Amino acid sequence: MFNKDLSGLPKALFLALFMLIVLLPGCGRQAAESEKPLPVVTVQEVLLTENAYSLQTTGVVEPWEEARLSFQVAGRIQWGPLEEGALAAAGEVMARLDDADYRAQEENARSQLEMAGVEVDRTRADLDRYEKLFSSGAISQKDLDDARFALRAADARAKQAASGLRQAELLVEHSILAAPFAGKVINKMAGRGEMVAAGVPVLVLAQLNPVKISLAVPANEIDIWEEGAGAGVDTGGISSAAGSGSGEKIEAKVHKVSPGAEGMTGTFRVELMVENKNLEMRPGQVVKVDRQLKTKTGLWIPLKSVVSRGQDLKYVFVLDPSGPLVRQREVKLGPVAGDRVEVVSGLEPGSQVVVLMPEDIRDGDRVEVK
Repeated sequence: MFNKDLSGLPKALFLALFMLIVLLPGCGRQAAESEKPLPVVTVQEVLLTENAYSLQTTGVVEPWEEARLSFQVAGRIQWGPLEEGALAAAGEVMARLDDADYRAQEENARSQLEMAGVEVDRTRADLDRYEKLFSSGAISQKDLDDARFALRAADARAKQAASGLRQAELLVEHSILAAPFAGKVINKMAGRGEMVAAGVPVLVLAQLNPVKISLAVPANEIDIWEEGAGAGVDTGGISSAAGSGSGEKIEAKVHKVSPGAEGMTGTFRVELMVENKNLEMRPGQVVKVDRQLKTKTGLWIPLKSVVSRGQDLKYVFVLDPSGPLVRQREVKLGPVAGDRVEVVSGLEPGSQVVVLMPEDIRDGDRVEVK
């Protein structure tokens, strides 16, 4: 089994050499292990606090109000419509039809009303005369009743003529297209000289101060966007509505929350109201929305400090300063807020939780704390 040259050595010396050969590799490994550097970890003390975090999303600028304006009567456009980009005050004329035919109808209706008024006066005078004749016995009851019926018929024709005049006046009024609110023309669909039918859109007017910003919010976040809540809007380089030009966030408020999810997306529509005095924000513009939030008081730790084993087992490493070494603690987690999560059970206030660590760290490992 051994080299024949060693067979002549004394037995004690032979055994000593044998033990030396066996033990030397083990000693080398122990020395190497003792020289191996300790894993470096970063720890954070866990205290009962509120967790403030920012929820960020994007939204689309929309007009606060938008109207597709059309004439209520048909005709040829005589003036206007205002050009795209034009600003209009509430009630300002934006386009006008050639109303010559409608004005002629108005004059005719006024004449008809005048004639009906004359007929009323005549039949009333006849009735007065017939009543005197009846009281003296000169005419019969039937003659008196006929006079009364004639006056009632004349009154009805006068009312009908007055209604006809009002309708003719409305035709003239409806040949004018006025702005229902202050806004900007964002689309023009007809021009001067064109024939347009009643109800066919001529232009689109948008109210741009304030504007609304629409968000698509997942169902699990809808409670965060309660009506009246504040938010910040970043227009991406366009100066704020206050005209500061500093790129600061513009204040916004939640104006409306849809009561139900939209379509197949499962998201809820949320509308913010934002002042837009200088009209920097334009329809269709994509902006960043920032909602600053605070959670209830609890033990909040960074999400990155949690280690998962399957869906149910969650644990963290805490520092045992006597080593220093790390101990594995199973924890029960609560809600997630931003990049932090609440620990419901498994940790005590004042615990030093490891937030940065090597992947291969194990329970009981000695560590170096950074």
